[in-house]
Amino acid sequence: MTKFVVWTKDKAFGVDDPKPGSKKIMWELQYVPFDGIPFMVVGRRVYSCHQGLDKHKHDKQTRQLQLLDDHSDHCYKKRRSILKDSKKLDCPARIYVVHLIRFPDYKIPDDIHKQRKECAGRLRRALATNPSEVKFEEQYVACFPGIEEHKNHPVGPVDRSSTSPKDGSKTKKRQKCGSLLRQISALTPHLQEEPFLDSLIVRLNDLLEDVRRHSPKDDPLPLSDTPPSKKCWWFLSISSLLMNLYHIRAIS
Repeated sequence: MTKFVVWTKDKAFGVDDPKPGSKKIMWELQYVPFDGIPFMVVGRRVYSCHQGLDKHKHDKQTRQLQLLDDHSDHCYKKRRSILKDSKKLDCPARIYVVHLIRFPDYKIPDDIHKQRKECAGRLRRALATNPSEVKFEEQYVACFPGIEEHKNHPVGPVDRSSTSPKDGSKTKKRQKCGSLLRQISALTPHLQEEPFLDSLIVRLNDLLEDVRRHSPKDDPLPLSDTPPSKKCWWFLSISSLLMNLYHIRAIS
């Protein structure tokens, strides 16, 4: 998936009340096929791929050089942080949009030079003598680039189900915590030394309180890698460990 930003725009493009005036009468453009109706171009707008050419490149380079001069007495690391690489990748893909006013009452039946010339003459005379009586309609025509016109960057649908590297790291750490708790739980029934049991109870109590302090209390959503029925699994595991320890200590 890619985005487009405005590259160039004519001042008259998109005006609410366009006037035919003395604009050139046209019959077709590269992306406006001939259909027999004459038209005039009000304005054009061009959109560039957001990873296209950097039209402010020269200004940025000038500003960076000025910053280097201003910070010439600072350390290299400070100067290096100023010179950031541009995110632009010189992708040539563009969208071309043209704003037209068309004159359907002056449509010609055939694409013949003589018919074009005669009809354009009648239209100019009508616009010159009584422009308010000339009916016209507005139209916007857009030409979109093909996928193959995008260069130097990947193009395709965004996989919103995938997690970011940071989220993946969190998931692995949560899974590691769960694994450690399960190992402690499995070993607990085999503990025999009462002083160690007392010490472990104190430490697990502290751990349980610490986990509670770092867990959202008002968040109704489960962890992304944990089924809804197990969103409090950590708390239950630690609490179960404590109950087992109290039970073992009572027996011993």
